[in-house]
Amino acid sequence: MFFRSAIFLFFVCCIVVLIPVRANAQATPEQTLTAFYKWYLHEFSLEHNPRPTAPKVNAVMSSRLKKWFKSKEGREWDADYFIDAQDWDPKWEAHIKTTTAVISGNNADVRVILGPNVKTVDSMSPHTLTIKMVKESGGWKIDHVNGY
Repeated sequence: MFFRSAIFLFFVCCIVVLIPVRANAQATPEQTLTAFYKWYLHEFSLEHNPRPTAPKVNAVMSSRLKKWFKSKEGREWDADYFIDAQDWDPKWEAHIKTTTAVISGNNADVRVILGPNVKTVDSMSPHTLTIKMVKESGGWKIDHVNGY
């Protein structure tokens, strides 16, 4: 009898401990963007060019942005949408900063600063992106980069 009570108490304790962890596991807009850009820029350093249809890219896009990529304008876009540039600076991968998100309901505005904060000759750093996000399916999704 004592053994059953101990096992029951163990499971109850696990549930009580894990519920708050699960509730807090949802990523903030800043965490979502930092993780995405770390992965995305690392893909460039590996000479992979992630496409909007890649699962990790698709996972952070809003439904509106997914539709835009399928539109004529989205298909003909001649720069990388997520860095809003045709070229990138390898220093960006090691220097990703975000501002504190300004959240209003299911919308958030965040700036992402790529690269060292010191401008040097022939440097593309720092490169600032203005990101508009929406909360969809329980997570923060990229909806606009620099107004596009």
